[in-house]
Amino acid sequence: MKDAPIEAKLLIRHGYVITMDDAETVFEDGAVAIGANGRILAVGDDAGIAGRCRASESIDAHGAPVHPGFVECHLHASYQLFRGALPDQLVESDSFDSFEGHFYNAVTDEDEYLSVLLACIEMVRNGTTCFMEAGTVLTPEMAARAAREVGIRAVLGDAFIWDQPQGFAQGKTDAAEGCATCAAQARLHTVLRRAPQTKDEALATLGKQILRNSDPDALVTGHVAVLGLGTASEDLMMQAKACADAAGVTLNIHQSYSPADTEADRRRFGKDPLVHLFETGFLDRNVTFGHANHLTDTECEALLERGASIAWAPAASMMWGHGSSVHGRHAELWRRGANVALGSDSPNWSNDFDLWRQASIAVLTARDVRMDRTYLVAEDGLHMATRAGARAVGLEKAIGSLEPGKRADIVIHTLDRPEMVPSTNMIRNLFYASRSKSVHTVIIDGKVVLEGGAFRHIDERAIFAEVRKASQALLARMGQKVAPNRLARPLRSVG
Repeated sequence: MKDAPIEAKLLIRHGYVITMDDAETVFEDGAVAIGANGRILAVGDDAGIAGRCRASESIDAHGAPVHPGFVECHLHASYQLFRGALPDQLVESDSFDSFEGHFYNAVTDEDEYLSVLLACIEMVRNGTTCFMEAGTVLTPEMAARAAREVGIRAVLGDAFIWDQPQGFAQGKTDAAEGCATCAAQARLHTVLRRAPQTKDEALATLGKQILRNSDPDALVTGHVAVLGLGTASEDLMMQAKACADAAGVTLNIHQSYSPADTEADRRRFGKDPLVHLFETGFLDRNVTFGHANHLTDTECEALLERGASIAWAPAASMMWGHGSSVHGRHAELWRRGANVALGSDSPNWSNDFDLWRQASIAVLTARDVRMDRTYLVAEDGLHMATRAGARAVGLEKAIGSLEPGKRADIVIHTLDRPEMVPSTNMIRNLFYASRSKSVHTVIIDGKVVLEGGAFRHIDERAIFAEVRKASQALLARMGQKVAPNRLARPLRSVG
């Protein structure tokens, strides 16, 4: 029986199609047919698909890699206007009061829109087609507006679901611990005037972004985000979990980021944090922990048993010297079957929104620490950035692989990069050499967003000019002058 004809809106031909399906199928000369509804109609050998497909538009990949778009699982999208402003000598525990607190009390809705707009542009250029924001945009509609304008898929949370924001002091709240100065500073912690201050205020906001999910075809959807890091009472955390369960969405929370906040949780709960969360029922398959850099053996077992996800942001830990590449259990957990996805964190932690960079660091540091070339390989990094990411944001049925019925979120590379010449092994060339540098065309929900390295529907240069102007104005309102690095270093001369 002859295969049925395919009526497609868009046909991608002659691609090295990396499907990321359960069988890890690759079509060396492959094609992807996309319907008018933005879903994939067929994936297979080019000869078999093209011969029975009639499409209104066609893209020739010329043999270059074609793969599912990357899924960004831990992102603070509103900090772009002061990217790079934090000097290297700044102590991390001071960063909130020195910069971020002032930022939130000075930022406007238009600033947030421009910041997220820039973040979305950067992500698409680097092959990311979906992101989950960590619940730190004060006006989520500004993030939604920016995402829709660029055409990227976004999963948003309500802003600052917390009821004890002094937790940001990373446990330094008890004078009995021997640091009265730290305790006093914690009590004077910068108040975010537009964020919830009490549990009642947080609960009044909780779940509003989930209303976006009433449209099954919406590009911008919602999840439940709790800030974590000691800023939420146990009662608020459990109410947020119930809200996420009822809506069938991901609950996203920072957890065990630094040794300080991890130890503060351990004192608060009287045991390892994830063990306590396991016992209360909070630890579950629909929970995604941002970072989770410091876990014990017992916590690893609990996480594996309950199937929770981790959004690993290796560059963010490295930027501040937290040691997750050395002490973290991410690679080990991945090898044992845990769902480990990837995140970029913020413009002053990783400092860029490039999941190819995160995937590369994850794979290479795991090898280096274990002194084992095979501990993680390129295919592991690709899976973390696609399939694992889709599951971590609650969209595994819709994105993450190139299969009929799934949303057409697709990245097409180019072979016209020195890093892709010669093309000996396409996956190794892509992962170890070219990474995001060879991203050429990006399709999201069946629509071409980036074509040949240029956006179809937005004026990047005009946006960049607006962002630069807004950044200068914001820093002035914050009373911040960007300082150079001033760390003692031995003088060096040439010769």
